[in-house]
Amino acid sequence: MRPLWISSSILLACASSPRDHALPLTKLRLYETGVGYFERHGELGGAHGASVPVPASHVDDALKSLVVLGKDGTVSQVAFDSRQSPAVARARAGLPVESTEAVRMLDLLLALRGHEVIVRHGGRSTRGRIVDVVGAPAPDDGDPATTSPTPAQWAGDELRQTFVTLVSRSGRFRRIDLASIASARPTDPEDRRRFSAALDATVDLRSNTGRKLELAGKGGPVRIGSLAEAPVWRASYRLVLADQGASTLQGWALVHNDTDEAWNDLTLELVNGRPDSFLYPLAAPRYERRELQVPERELSSVPQLLTTTPDALWGDFAGDETIGLGNIGLIGHGGGSGSGSGYGYGAGRAGSSQRISSLIEVGDLAALAAGQGKATRTVFVYTAAELVDLAAGRSAMVPFFAGGADATAITWMDDFGNQTSRHAVRLTNSTGQTLPEGTLAVFESGGFAGEVILPRLQPAERRFLSIGDDPDTEMTVAKREVSQETKRVVYERDTLVQHAIRTTRVSFEVDNRSGQPRQLYVGIPAGSNTAIEGADRVDYDLDRGRALAVFDVAAASDGKPRDVVIREGITTHQGFAALSVEVLDALATATSLPANERKIVTEVLGRRRAQAETEARIAKLTSLVAVADADITRLRGHLAAMGEGSGSEKNPLVKRLLQAEDELTRLRAELEATSSELETRSRATRQSLEALAPPA
Repeated sequence: MRPLWISSSILLACASSPRDHALPLTKLRLYETGVGYFERHGELGGAHGASVPVPASHVDDALKSLVVLGKDGTVSQVAFDSRQSPAVARARAGLPVESTEAVRMLDLLLALRGHEVIVRHGGRSTRGRIVDVVGAPAPDDGDPATTSPTPAQWAGDELRQTFVTLVSRSGRFRRIDLASIASARPTDPEDRRRFSAALDATVDLRSNTGRKLELAGKGGPVRIGSLAEAPVWRASYRLVLADQGASTLQGWALVHNDTDEAWNDLTLELVNGRPDSFLYPLAAPRYERRELQVPERELSSVPQLLTTTPDALWGDFAGDETIGLGNIGLIGHGGGSGSGSGYGYGAGRAGSSQRISSLIEVGDLAALAAGQGKATRTVFVYTAAELVDLAAGRSAMVPFFAGGADATAITWMDDFGNQTSRHAVRLTNSTGQTLPEGTLAVFESGGFAGEVILPRLQPAERRFLSIGDDPDTEMTVAKREVSQETKRVVYERDTLVQHAIRTTRVSFEVDNRSGQPRQLYVGIPAGSNTAIEGADRVDYDLDRGRALAVFDVAAASDGKPRDVVIREGITTHQGFAALSVEVLDALATATSLPANERKIVTEVLGRRRAQAETEARIAKLTSLVAVADADITRLRGHLAAMGEGSGSEKNPLVKRLLQAEDELTRLRAELEATSSELETRSRATRQSLEALAPPA
């Protein structure tokens, strides 16, 4: 079968009134959620109407967000061409409802049965109403007669030949081979309109075909705002580090005009915020389904319905055959960035873990970063310094921020170790506004120094940003020792918690082969409850959640020995099931513990030892039960192999079997009693531990 071909004469142009004029676009506000607020300002009424140009796919957004802001002009109505879904438009045109199905000339002619067409075939034209489209089955079917094909035959092209029967206005019938038809044109404009609507519905969903919202109302200036999908604006920064004085930070925004309308003298605003926005179907007509009520008695209506009944009509359109817009849902956007490191913790019955102690205070390094990241507003709006001119389909970089920056070049190491350092920047947001995430290119000494992704930065918030290797600065660790001293013990939530001070002593050397001094920041995998001795300064990285030791390293200096002592207040968590005699024994003899807690731990240790002895007996009895059970199974197998008569009490195997069964019964009884004893001892151990409840 031939694919559908429709000449231009079958389409009807949707011409707008020549009196309409589009309100000029004067302001655009772009958001990080992929939408834009478009604001227009112009005259309403008078000699000309007014309209708002909107891409067909954006009509729903415009209808749910259109707002009138002017004071003089009054909008009384917003009208637009109704939009049909492809399924509805195709169904009304008599075409296959599924938009994925190919439309053939055959489908077109079937849809026009009963309508008048002008058919072009064999170099001549024939005018008439389509009576029917019939086909002759393939030769395999053995019936050469032409019949109305079945749906399967139509779908599978299993026909030898297909004919279109026409009747002229004079009553003459004519049969035309479908294969010879080059074009078909409906004579009724309404028929052409239905096919045109089917094509329009497909175009509206798959392109940015222009549509207009026509405004009616009283004359005067008016401002109209509406929402539409727009490319997300993205930030890109340049940081110029100064040898002396303040560094400078430049912020550029990448924007895209993906519309068919040029931006002329446009006020561009960039929003650093994520207001909620969603899709919602509004423009297309929607229909509620009504229940079909039928008479209690089935009354004959053959003259009216001929070959069908209301029951059949009711069944044809029930359930899944409802015609609608298709798969329409809500779309959400989100994003973010960040990094972090540190210790995690948890309590359970199978092991132990660590976290920062809340009973022992060693230091509060987080106070060094206090006041960072406090936003004064949830949304910041950046306005371009000058009006923007950008042609349709063009993109541009627009500056949105420029000013001094609190930035310092530093050298960074993740931890003490034999490693090469990294060039980095300590950047504090001193702008008073939130800086959105974006790329950051760093320049120093008249050239490029490195680049990094700058995460979202609140006012006064600080980041340590690594930008490249520093092969001239190296650290060599000569010695590293770690010790731990438990200061308090508490029992809560079936877990023994040890509050301890962990001390790390590091001896190291730093070699700076460059001609510039270095500020070396060394990350320490410790929380804020930490004290550091031996560093030139101490800092804290809120982003990574770790302490920082800072050292001043002179230019071209050989490494000199340095010593650092790090004390951390930590906790170790051990679930009751993992609480061993060895751990309790070490705590009972720890002189760093208060005397009253050592006394309680000593009592717990005695009960835990008794519990451990019971656990060992249970393990031994369980093994003996398994051996006895295996012996019984083996003896029964031997007796079964001996056949009838082997069950006599005089048989030695029978005697051994009876003895094994008696022993198994005794072992199981002892195992049950010992298990009950273990439960009693476990309760006693827990009761002793409860004396170590944490302070209120």
